[in-house]
Amino acid sequence: MNNISIHNKVLPIPSFFQVFNYGGGAGDKTRELVYAGLSDDTPALLNYYYINNNYTHSFQSPYFNNILSFDKIGDALNYVTEQIITKDCCFYKESNVKPYDFNQKVILLDSGSSNIVKYVAKECDYNIEKFKTKIVEHAINYYDFANKLKVDMVVAFDLGGKYTFKDDEANNVKLQTFYRQLDNVEINHLLLVETIKYLIRTPNFYPYVLATVHGNTPNNYKNYTKEILKLEDSFNYHFFGFALGGIASSKNIDASWYEGIDLPKNKKARDATLPARAINIVHNIVGNRYIHALGCGGYPNIPLNYYCGASSFDAASPARRVGDGNGLSTSYIFSPKSMIPAKAKFSKYFVGGYNADGSQRKEDFDYTSLYNIENDLSLCGCNACKKVNNINELKQLYAQQADNAEAFYYAKQLMNVHAILQHRKLCQIIAQYGSMEDFCIDNPNKLNRALLSVYKQLVGV
Repeated sequence: MNNISIHNKVLPIPSFFQVFNYGGGAGDKTRELVYAGLSDDTPALLNYYYINNNYTHSFQSPYFNNILSFDKIGDALNYVTEQIITKDCCFYKESNVKPYDFNQKVILLDSGSSNIVKYVAKECDYNIEKFKTKIVEHAINYYDFANKLKVDMVVAFDLGGKYTFKDDEANNVKLQTFYRQLDNVEINHLLLVETIKYLIRTPNFYPYVLATVHGNTPNNYKNYTKEILKLEDSFNYHFFGFALGGIASSKNIDASWYEGIDLPKNKKARDATLPARAINIVHNIVGNRYIHALGCGGYPNIPLNYYCGASSFDAASPARRVGDGNGLSTSYIFSPKSMIPAKAKFSKYFVGGYNADGSQRKEDFDYTSLYNIENDLSLCGCNACKKVNNINELKQLYAQQADNAEAFYYAKQLMNVHAILQHRKLCQIIAQYGSMEDFCIDNPNKLNRALLSVYKQLVGV
């Protein structure tokens, strides 16, 4: 699949989507919007649960209270960013921040449905039959929201694949009983049917819609994909593409996902096997239709994802790795190791990858503690790296947390965007090769050799 046009915006194939979770956290999440211009037109993934303000949650932003008064999601994000800068002063003044127009980005909206499920379950007093009716209503609200704000692409509403228990949810007996009684397959099918009905009666629906695929085993994944195609034929409606869920983490995964695969010793390559297998299953059924792998865009996954059939993917790992750093660590970035307290946690810097000119770097890919990064490590030349002269300058910014917190946040966002642009650069590199083997021959390293071994087994080369 070549580059495609989404509402007159170019979406490269493959594409890495940057995750923006403002409304789902403070600190770093706020500054992601402020420094979005550094990642330029890198496509964006947003979480509906965090930005619609119909659901009460911990980091809800008042700047989203009137979000539906805007005609476009990009205009809403422009407004929110302006408020963060002018009213909250959440920016580093010496950074020369310039206004960025989010309308330049292809924006994909995901529902954040696992959080909505909890909300609706409580609203229905954990009654399964009432829940079935209510969850459809919430799905329709989601589509109306996406249509009103002219979101470019939208992931079809579903129940999600797994749940994260926060606060006291693990001890909520009613909620846990509700989860055990919930038939995800039945309700996801119901939501899929109701989604198609909604789209048929809304012929001018603006966003491109991706049908969600789930399944606990490879066989279930295959059957679910075939069921979507049957529904398309039955209703004479075709989704733009597919969004693959439940495959971002190998925790508690069914062993059948690894049957017949001689897994490599390289852990990064092993972890990339699950999403690659799911992508390969769906691709073999749907052909060259658009496939987005939700949460599966970790750097080692990208080559396998693409050559197994994925068009795009996202991952929050760049933001999470810089989020590993706490304020305490900033006082010790230049201290001897013997002086660093155990509670001091440093942000992690992306090493390896490619330089801005496309040349391969000599370091093996990893996220490494900023403390352990040598000051003479060469910068890659991306938009973020151009903001500092060397690693020592980045550390100096990081060290200012006590006196200038915005310098600290700026340093972390430079690291975040650097990692995001490395993911984007890898997408650009692999798009130049017609096969996984050709890519790995020209870009040799331990990781790529291990990935190639997995690929050959998955596709039967």
